[in-house]
Amino acid sequence: MLLRNFAIVTSNIRAFLILGAVFLMPCFAHGNEPQRDVKYDTKHERNVLDFWPALKSDGLARDGPAPVFVWFHGGGFRGGDKSQLEKNRFSTLQTYQKAGYAVVSCNYPFLDEHIDHLEIANHCARAVQFIRSKARQWNIDLERLCCGGVSAGALISEVLAYHDDFQVLTAKDAVDRCSSRPTVVVSIMQPRGTKESVLPFMDKGEAPIFIYSNAANSDRIHPPLAAISIRDKARELGIPCVAIGGGRNSLPPDEKGKTWLSLQLEFCEKHLSN
Repeated sequence: MLLRNFAIVTSNIRAFLILGAVFLMPCFAHGNEPQRDVKYDTKHERNVLDFWPALKSDGLARDGPAPVFVWFHGGGFRGGDKSQLEKNRFSTLQTYQKAGYAVVSCNYPFLDEHIDHLEIANHCARAVQFIRSKARQWNIDLERLCCGGVSAGALISEVLAYHDDFQVLTAKDAVDRCSSRPTVVVSIMQPRGTKESVLPFMDKGEAPIFIYSNAANSDRIHPPLAAISIRDKARELGIPCVAIGGGRNSLPPDEKGKTWLSLQLEFCEKHLSN
């Protein structure tokens, strides 16, 4: 009888431990899992983002507030999706995560008869303000925020950096009270439209910018001259800038032994630590 009772108790304890582990596992995993389709505003159905928390090198959640890399997809302002970061540029996502960054990939509305480029910028500014408003909950450093993107996403990041801040310090809404301006900008495949929407608004003391373009000289959507013009304007104003190419244009190639992505991360690390 005693042996039978002992076996029953042991079995019950084992079942309890297994059940407890099942309930606890999602709690431990949740800290490392991305949050998808988080609404940053209610004005448009595409006002959603994906958030990956910062990790340590051992894969565990980071302790202190982390720098954050915010990505805007390309697509000519008429297409594209935040999933492109994970599907097509996974190396970028992985590189920043391994370096201890939180990563955010944002959707935004497309051009139509009611939405122009400026309106899109307004939505993207709101995304950055929303991200900063989540600083405590997401364990991110609102002062160390980099915005980057490819093509249209590059223009968006630069508009946020070099146009007026959307911040309203007296606003009742906590999101509106946050800054929309990134600390550092990353431009991949600088597109046409740079001359009109970015260059006239750049000023001394504004965000450092990293530029990469592997576009051929014949590329009419991403003319290398667009990347060169913003590099030259940054130099003229004393804005820290690194501009490199992939061998298909006159921009200098990567340093030996380094990829453009590793140089990009170095640039962000340097200027987000100041």
